[in-house]
Amino acid sequence: MQHNSDLHRMLDWLSHAPPIDSIARSLALEYLASYKPIQTGLWHLSQNGTCVCIGQYGGDESQVGLSYSSVEWRALKPVGGLVLTADKDNVMTWSLDKEFVVINLYARGVIIGFLSIRFAKALTAQANLKRDATNCSRAISLYLSLRYHEKFDSNPSTLNEEKEERQLSQRQLAILRGLSDEKTNRQISEELGYSVSTIRHETMRIYEILKVSDRFEAAVVGRRLSFI
Repeated sequence: MQHNSDLHRMLDWLSHAPPIDSIARSLALEYLASYKPIQTGLWHLSQNGTCVCIGQYGGDESQVGLSYSSVEWRALKPVGGLVLTADKDNVMTWSLDKEFVVINLYARGVIIGFLSIRFAKALTAQANLKRDATNCSRAISLYLSLRYHEKFDSNPSTLNEEKEERQLSQRQLAILRGLSDEKTNRQISEELGYSVSTIRHETMRIYEILKVSDRFEAAVVGRRLSFI
């Protein structure tokens, strides 16, 4: 499906650890270009509640690097109120005029940041954007989570050392490819000829070896280390 290939394309790009300030620009000019956004912003929320704009495209880009206290960013219009009304099941929230949307970013159920997108006029293709917004949220959420925990070192020598430390068996590599293709345990089982319980057991071993917590993270780390 096209939206899956778009997600994989974004994951491949993020797995090479692009500069953080290039993400907002790429969202506007590539991944969300068909919706014609005129301004995009990438914001990171710290554990103490402060918020920093770490990337912006369009406008005067004057907010990049600015830090807002918990009270200050919640008061930002229209950003603050929209962030607080979204949830994991519907990661995006619209302004009343439908010209501005916020896409929340999550890590293990906790908001770690958000994307802000402004359009020149009210957007009518909101259903399609919901699908793409979910993909953006998943990919960039993981990127921020890994980057801020220093797991996204793109230095070749470091990657080689990490790859040596995280060796997977041929069976685990085959299962990892299935996870990357978003196949269910049963589909992987039927394809590889192993029982579902074996697939489930090996999947947990893959998580342990790659030091991740779910299929999505396993796919990204697997791509970064050239396992898939």
